Amino acid sequence: MDKFLKRKELDSEQNLEPDESPSMSGGQKKAKMVSASKFSGARQYSESYISVGFTFTGDANKPTPLCVVCGEKLANSAMVPSKLKRHLQTKHPSLQNKNADYFVRLRDNTEKQATFMRKTTKVNERVLKASYQVAELIAKSKKSHTVAETLILPACKAIVEEMLGPEAAKEIAKVPLSDNTISRRINDMSADIESVVLEKIRISEKFALQLDESTDISGHAQLLANVRFVDGDAIRENFFFCKALPEKTTGEEIFRVTSEYLEKGGLKWENCTSVCPVVVAWQGLGSCV
Repeated sequence: MDKFLKRKELDSEQNLEPDESPSMSGGQKKAKMVSASKFSGARQYSESYISVGFTFTGDANKPTPLCVVCGEKLANSAMVPSKLKRHLQTKHPSLQNKNADYFVRLRDNTEKQATFMRKTTKVNERVLKASYQVAELIAKSKKSHTVAETLILPACKAIVEEMLGPEAAKEIAKVPLSDNTISRRINDMSADIESVVLEKIRISEKFALQLDESTDISGHAQLLANVRFVDGDAIRENFFFCKALPEKTTGEEIFRVTSEYLEKGGLKWENCTSVCPVVVAWQGLGSCV
């Protein structure tokens, strides 16, 4: 709604000038100016208001009074010396005799703190992004999570310090690359990919599964699944899940593990158009499906 109000303000200002003519009396012109002022309704900030401890924030066309002492924001209608001074006297009586220079220093310190916080937030975002990028490279290369802290970070620091100087190397050292951190980053990305794939399958409605079993390094059976579905104008095939199986890998157990995952992801067997299962457990799984 604000954009329409602003447009009407502009329109009213543009329409005032042509209507004014030399034949208008001073009283008529004053009445039109008062009418236009009432229409806009926005009080403007004056630099003299800093003497009572107020600066402004928000839109310059409709500024919001901001107390430099407590940070409280008042309505635009309070942008008058009497109301601003009343706030200072009631909320900060010990400061009502301070001169304007005192409040200017408070305002400048507040602005510096805000600028510092914005810069810190921006740096933290870059550090976080770099940490995720390293974790992605480690996951794709199937390397140990400890390689980030023991090799990648020292190598980056050595290269950057040699090429750009010690200050740049200090910035590189801020990137968190511990074993646990890399593990969390990979888990976060994995969960995000899983949610995206499940959402696309739900939109597609129909899907097909390919199941197989394997063993991990400890010899325990693992159920692997790929999924095929329609994504827009293309047919996609993605890795679906890897779940542990009990020692007895029967068709019923494979069906149970798969059903639990489908239910968790908001999918139903009736939307599955076909299943290419493990050869050994085909008979038991087929009867369940």
